[in-house]
Amino acid sequence: MRRDFAQDTRETMARGARYLPELRQLVTDAGLPPSLALLPAIESGFEPQARGRFGELGLWQLRAATARRFGLVVDPRRDDRTDPARSTRAAARYLRFLHRHYGDWPLAIAAYNAGEGRIDRALARTPHASFWDLAASGRLPRKSRDYVPHFLAVVRLNERTVACAPRPAAAQVHVADAAPPPRRSAPIHATATPVAARPAAAVHCDGSLPRTPSLRSRETGIALAAPSTL
Repeated sequence: MRRDFAQDTRETMARGARYLPELRQLVTDAGLPPSLALLPAIESGFEPQARGRFGELGLWQLRAATARRFGLVVDPRRDDRTDPARSTRAAARYLRFLHRHYGDWPLAIAAYNAGEGRIDRALARTPHASFWDLAASGRLPRKSRDYVPHFLAVVRLNERTVACAPRPAAAQVHVADAAPPPRRSAPIHATATPVAARPAAAVHCDGSLPRTPSLRSRETGIALAAPSTL
């Protein structure tokens, strides 16, 4: 029986809870979108000792050559790929390089999975194509076509889980009584026009995610815009 995607992801995120605060901080410190800290959910299921079919190792499933290329020690006595902090810094450097190379996060994430050569060859046949164009045209292997939608679905599910987590009832929250601070009158010369508050996006807590992610999840609305420092 095929396991439910949402349930699998929740179990993976529970396993990753011990790592995510540090991973998010390291990814943010590198100037990358913090949601990229969720990539190990797909890569390794947040298993630091996970080993892939082609020698990939660690949370980020880095190959030895890639790990060395981005500053890690990989030898018979020491393998930094199993160190969550060191491997995250290396993965962040790699992701930053990929984003600079492609100028686009979906393509960069696809290249993290498929390798730069595969994406470069696909783009050579279809210059200026987006990831979605390449995926729809079949120029990427099935695993890579599914990788980006899978990641976006994980991010979306995590955001929903956080937003819909139960809060303590008002009666259970004890706030110390304190006099409100005195109101300050605005300076006479202040003429700033008030800015209307931007409404927060609605989050639906009905648990109605698809059982498996698909290419149609391109419209998830997840922000992966590059910071100006990249």
